[in-house]
Amino acid sequence: SNNNNGNNMQSASFNHLQSASFNSYSSRPEGNKQSSFHSYPDPHQQTQTSLQQLPNLSMAQDSTGQLFQGLRGQSMGKSMASSSGSGVLNHDQFFNVKNPMSNRQSNSIAEEIHTGLQCASYGGPHSEAEYSELIYWQDFPSDATFTSPYYNPHERTKYLTFEMDGSGWNNIRLGFENMILLAHSMGRTLVIPPKRQIAHGMPDIRGSKIISFDDFYDIKAINAKQNGLNIISMEDFLERESVSGNLKSMTTGEVIYPPNNQVDWNNQRLEPLLSYINIISRTFNWNPKDCVLAFSAKGTDDQHLFSMMADVLIEKDGRPFPDYSEFQGKPVYVDGPTQERLREVLAGRRKICMYDSKMHAANNVVHFKAEENEERLILPFYAFMFWEDWRQQLFAMRFVRDNLVYNDAIFCLAARMVNTIRDYVRQRSPENAEGLYDAIHIRRRDFQSQFPSTEMSANTILAGIQDDIHPGSTIYISTDERDPTFFEPLRQVYDLKFIGDFGDMLKGVNPQLFGLAEQIVASRSRVFFGTYYSSFSAYIARLRGYYSVKENQPGHTSGALQNTYYLPSKWKREMSIYQAVHVPFYAREFPIAWRDIDKL
Repeated sequence: SNNNNGNNMQSASFNHLQSASFNSYSSRPEGNKQSSFHSYPDPHQQTQTSLQQLPNLSMAQDSTGQLFQGLRGQSMGKSMASSSGSGVLNHDQFFNVKNPMSNRQSNSIAEEIHTGLQCASYGGPHSEAEYSELIYWQDFPSDATFTSPYYNPHERTKYLTFEMDGSGWNNIRLGFENMILLAHSMGRTLVIPPKRQIAHGMPDIRGSKIISFDDFYDIKAINAKQNGLNIISMEDFLERESVSGNLKSMTTGEVIYPPNNQVDWNNQRLEPLLSYINIISRTFNWNPKDCVLAFSAKGTDDQHLFSMMADVLIEKDGRPFPDYSEFQGKPVYVDGPTQERLREVLAGRRKICMYDSKMHAANNVVHFKAEENEERLILPFYAFMFWEDWRQQLFAMRFVRDNLVYNDAIFCLAARMVNTIRDYVRQRSPENAEGLYDAIHIRRRDFQSQFPSTEMSANTILAGIQDDIHPGSTIYISTDERDPTFFEPLRQVYDLKFIGDFGDMLKGVNPQLFGLAEQIVASRSRVFFGTYYSSFSAYIARLRGYYSVKENQPGHTSGALQNTYYLPSKWKREMSIYQAVHVPFYAREFPIAWRDIDKL
């Protein structure tokens, strides 16, 4: 694939992750453990972990395709040590980069925020104050009642079926975002594909790699809340429409039944089912590299958008065909004229695809494949779909932000991790009253063969971050690197923490959730460096965009992110200024996803 699949996974043992935690951690031999998390030696004492003291590497992995190693940082009792020899950072060193959470005045919508987090049954936190900073989503009652022009509850139900992408979680997530918005925009019932084993995933507590979307999202709540969107399982769809003889061949018109009248295809070989679906459904050959999929405002008058596109192509108004660079730092108003908004998202594409009323009437079932071809929809939804009605466009942005939220188990785990890091940093350096930490996502291994330009040595990484992360800072590193010595150059300068440092906290938690929690942890860091082309890093950047809007962070009005960077350094400042969508769409997220998202 020419798209980042979010990472490669292999079977591994979870046991190594149990050996270290913030509450009881040691980089020393067994029998000579450090004091607990709540007891620290003098923070000015200069100590460093030698290479020989590094603990063994865990081989555990996550459902995102992140290799979740038990790489562990220095003992929780260790002090900050920098390459310059200063044991502790001073106040100016910690705070000369703007703290993304120090400007938390509420916007006009803040009172409508619905927490939705219930952490008591997931091991805490038990106080809203301990998890409220993680809540970026909001509750707009008007959004819950918003329906597509194509939605008609009185007509025969029309369906959208799709295949789960065969790669890692973050590509699966991108595909699902597209599918759920396509279903709502088309006024169709969304059919969730059967549960199956994730290609690049970590076994759950029971040793299973079988997943479904309701393992990560609250699908029932979305279904109950959103008008104009119904979500059912493949089993329900087959029982309701196929076994009863309601579905016919698109070519012959004869009634076609599912193979052996089977309705439960969970964790089954899907080729027979997909062959059946292809017979009774319509598949559109929409290539997101070639066209923008447009939805008209009324669902009836469809040709005017083609005419609008023709005017852009012939440069009717005297302006050249738009290039994404002309919008750099100059975004179009979210409620701007339709043609101006269309120009901004074309990204070199010289045609639009159209879903119109004739297509809607003629096809009871439409199907989207996930094959290794040009129609594989693993790109940000806003880079593919365009809505003539700006209100519907913003509804789509908010729907993803406010509904496709990782479930409580994931967010509560992330909240415990964030609180633990912050408490540790405060005690380690009392002048850092807010417990600020930084974060890096380093994607290596198979990714480097897929994207050779992202290959970096540890010294290259160190050089890339030193201007923005001061020596001695605590850095949380999410990575698929297995070699515990790889990060040694960074360890000589920074206080490094990895997933292995939370071993006790992870006991009893579904390992498939670890990587998703890591994304949230990284999204709350002061400074974040991601790996370009990684959809894992890209989603962290989008989350940071959501937080920038909630907290009115500097640059949020333009969509720019102040302390979100990429490695290698040639892409470092991709997020520092507004950019319109452009190829490769999968390489990063774009500010259109969060800029002025709450306008009604």
